[in-house]
Amino acid sequence: MTRYLPTLVLLDCQRESLEPGEGEDDGSNGAVADRIRRLLTSARLSGWPILHCQYQSNRPAINCGLTVPGAPIDGLRPLSREAVFIRTGLSAYSDPDFGRMVRHYAGPPCFLVGFSAPFSLMATMFDAVARGQQLTVIPEAVGGRAVGLRSASSVRDISFDLIDRLSSTMPLDEVVETWLRSPTAPTLKTIGIGR
Repeated sequence: MTRYLPTLVLLDCQRESLEPGEGEDDGSNGAVADRIRRLLTSARLSGWPILHCQYQSNRPAINCGLTVPGAPIDGLRPLSREAVFIRTGLSAYSDPDFGRMVRHYAGPPCFLVGFSAPFSLMATMFDAVARGQQLTVIPEAVGGRAVGLRSASSVRDISFDLIDRLSSTMPLDEVVETWLRSPTAPTLKTIGIGR
């Protein structure tokens, strides 16, 4: 029996997500980046299709020497065989090819991780539902920033309250146990997650 592989989507895994900027980080985004890095490594070793969606502003870049605008987070750089989509709007679906690729890999779960809670994450989830496409969010692998008076953790809580109504979520340890366990797949311990 052929076992179909899940797809992993990395949304906005760009360096500015980890740097000081608009909206404070509650300190968890570094840990989120580490979890995504380990998950990405295991997914690659298991042969999963990997899709990267990155934000590119239409505004001229002003680089203060911190990073190259839009550069991927260390360890999350796309490989040459992995598809990269550039979103210029709020949703990953603002790149029309993104929806086509998600449809192409439909069937097994399409897991969504990244750093765009709440805005891009929510817009992408609403667009997926509108298109009849299922994206499954891994909460432990989603980072975000404070918005207005709401803390980063409060923003994530609100985001997941809405996501649970729209689609599905799956805890990281369940993803690893269900989709990355095989005689040749890395274990929770070897990728540094959990026990």
